[in-house]
Amino acid sequence: MSKKYYVLIISCTGGSGHIRAAEALHKTAQLLNLPIQTEHYNILDFTPKFFKNLYAKTYINLVRLTPNFWGYFYDKLELKNYSKNHLIKFFDKINYKKYLQTIIKLKPDAIICTHFLPYVSISEELRKEKFNVPIFAATTDFDIHTMWIDPIVEKYFVYHEESKKRLVFKGITENKISITGIPILPEFNKNLNKKSIRKKLSLEPDNFTILVLSGGFGVGKISNIVKHINNQLQKIERRKFNLLVVCGKNKKLMNKISKMDYPFNVKAKIFSFVENIHDLMDASNILISKSGGLTSSEAMAKGLPMLIIDPIPGQEVQNANLITQAGAGWKAINVKDLCYRLNQVIEKPEILKYAVRATKNLARGDAAENILKEVVWYLKKSK
Repeated sequence: MSKKYYVLIISCTGGSGHIRAAEALHKTAQLLNLPIQTEHYNILDFTPKFFKNLYAKTYINLVRLTPNFWGYFYDKLELKNYSKNHLIKFFDKINYKKYLQTIIKLKPDAIICTHFLPYVSISEELRKEKFNVPIFAATTDFDIHTMWIDPIVEKYFVYHEESKKRLVFKGITENKISITGIPILPEFNKNLNKKSIRKKLSLEPDNFTILVLSGGFGVGKISNIVKHINNQLQKIERRKFNLLVVCGKNKKLMNKISKMDYPFNVKAKIFSFVENIHDLMDASNILISKSGGLTSSEAMAKGLPMLIIDPIPGQEVQNANLITQAGAGWKAINVKDLCYRLNQVIEKPEILKYAVRATKNLARGDAAENILKEVVWYLKKSK
């Protein structure tokens, strides 16, 4: 029996996408017949409790309350290579001491990171310890921010040829970049019959189906969006619709959306945080959402065109640009524009058919499998 390689998959709570990407790698590893054993850790679980809460909440509050400031911050950091001053080094030494000790103690054969923090935070210390374990960066957006770049990374796994070009432009050699896609759960790598899955979800099987996502944390102006969608669908009296709204962890939003009045031609189903988003995507004709890296990758793998609104400045705007340029979706500048574009998609089926075909060029449903196979190949080659 060949040796099983022990691989750590390390994520970080900075939006839900990084965690979901790590879970996708871990679950895929359990399903594949590969000589690999994985464990998934969140770096923040090894830091002081106050710091864990501060780090996670700071990002969420920035993008929710001051998205333009976040965009400025994102662009500002992009202009120069990241370097730590003495104060940051001091705090990193305190905050990540337990994490560093754990990594060294576990003695993995390789580490895959779905966020830059797990290696950027301790890269200098690992070099001092002569830690020779290869570290791989599985990026989670179409754009690759400068924060991801660190000499300790053996290889970057990226979504698209455009992603690779951006890394090369930033000085990373081509042999250190592999175009695999963003890791998503195996459930997204198969497409089910829309009518069958609608019946399973107690929806009307023949209705045009619209899926609205608020994001894993309920961030976004979803109640206003749903209100305008209702008004638009009411005008199309001859058609019937299923409207699926996922509110995430925002209970206040869930209550508000649930109490809305819906037109006679709309069957609405309101969800909180769901585990079967793949089923909802299979049932749908179009997705209305922000353009997070994981959500966008999942939608493309499901052949589901996106109508994007309120992308977070920075990485989500870049994701939206790639999707719209490929013809796999549209970006609405406001809710009125969203309703106009939604009406076009409903009234002109050829527009939607073209977008569905375009998603195939961006679909990377086997990304997690390809990343794991490449890591195993690297470890075998390095023996």
